[in-house]
Amino acid sequence: MKPAFLLALLATQSFALDYKRDIMPIFEKKCFDCHSKEAEDLKGGLRLDDEEHFFKRFAKNDVVIPGDWDASYLFVSVVIHPGEKGTMPPKDKGERLTEQEIMAVAQWIHEGAKIGREKGDKGSDEMEPSKILRFKNGLLLKEGEEGEEIPTAEIQPQWEEWTNRDGQKITAKFIKLVNGKVSFELKGDKKVDYPLEQLSEESRNRITQRVKPDASPMR
Repeated sequence: MKPAFLLALLATQSFALDYKRDIMPIFEKKCFDCHSKEAEDLKGGLRLDDEEHFFKRFAKNDVVIPGDWDASYLFVSVVIHPGEKGTMPPKDKGERLTEQEIMAVAQWIHEGAKIGREKGDKGSDEMEPSKILRFKNGLLLKEGEEGEEIPTAEIQPQWEEWTNRDGQKITAKFIKLVNGKVSFELKGDKKVDYPLEQLSEESRNRITQRVKPDASPMR
């Protein structure tokens, strides 16, 4: 029987992200002060804590266009650089989304923006977020700006035991860290990606220690 961590890791390769399970928790931490029923002043009349309300707002002002993150105002608003008009969250209104959180939002939209029972068409392979989006110092690189992948230290990958936040373990080789995703090699030469933030603190520390400090966009 395969260990639970391995099953969970493999599952990330094939199952679409779900709004309530994967995306709403991000907005709960960063956006609910202005976009939930608890907000003193509901900004733009947009609630991110109510799936039905949010889904009805998809088409208004192109808030979310399933399959097209690049044209979705929701995505555009969370990547505007600090100090520029329309940046979210506004100054002194909370923390910005991290690189991993932005990637999750883009991926959710790309996969069809599954919310409740609704799911749109998936975007084209050419617009896969992991192929296009690049970050530096936690900010999305604009077109024409120079980015780079995160290089790993010059060491030969070894079989090691890795643990996720639930305490589940796998044995795998660490290959590289790019855009908040850890590439692992499993037995049988199968390679999979796993979100860095879902690993245990000890496993995350081992990985980040092997990445050149000045090349990492992680905050």
